[in-house]
Amino acid sequence: MLTQSAGRKQLVVVLAVAGCSSKEEAPAAAAQDATMAPADRVEAATRIRAAATSLHTAPASPGSAVIAAAAKPAEGTFLTGERSLLSEGAMSVERFHAVVGSNRAFAQAVSQFEQDAARQPEAQDLTGLYRSAVTAALDGNTDVVSFACGYSLCLGEIRSRSEDGFSAWARSFGKGNTPPVYAFATAEYTLGRNLHSGRFVFSTDPAANGITTQ
Repeated sequence: MLTQSAGRKQLVVVLAVAGCSSKEEAPAAAAQDATMAPADRVEAATRIRAAATSLHTAPASPGSAVIAAAAKPAEGTFLTGERSLLSEGAMSVERFHAVVGSNRAFAQAVSQFEQDAARQPEAQDLTGLYRSAVTAALDGNTDVVSFACGYSLCLGEIRSRSEDGFSAWARSFGKGNTPPVYAFATAEYTLGRNLHSGRFVFSTDPAANGITTQ
């Protein structure tokens, strides 16, 4: 959720782990880099918050489960883009915040995920499978701007013409007959002119189902 205080935009990153039942506060986030466009530049950020709620995931359909299982490489194998968001096999709060808090860093991360997927048929299969789940949760005011998966993580951005469009998508994503999601992190921005952005990363791999902070 994006809030404003004293004329400055603030960012709250929400993290969830399937089955998580304890709260954890991450260290205060640093100010974002000066390369961000004025429309969505975050001057100062609130503390990152680890959510205590579980994801609304449901067992995948038999066909989806087979595709997902077939696409998975050996456990512990990560592509270049994924390693930029992982620490010791778990999603890193600090690395996620550094990526989504800068337009330049986020564009580079998405590009790396796309390059990785272009070279790996397994990642291409997972991208197609999970893109279908992402788009199924969209409404008429939201669109996918970018999306790609590696072997264990998917990264993307959704833009909405309503203030709560991305939040509504995040609540709907993972419900119903969809492939499994094991950890989920989001960050929201206001771009202006009734346009809002939500950036996200989630784990598709039970071996990478944790969220870590320094």
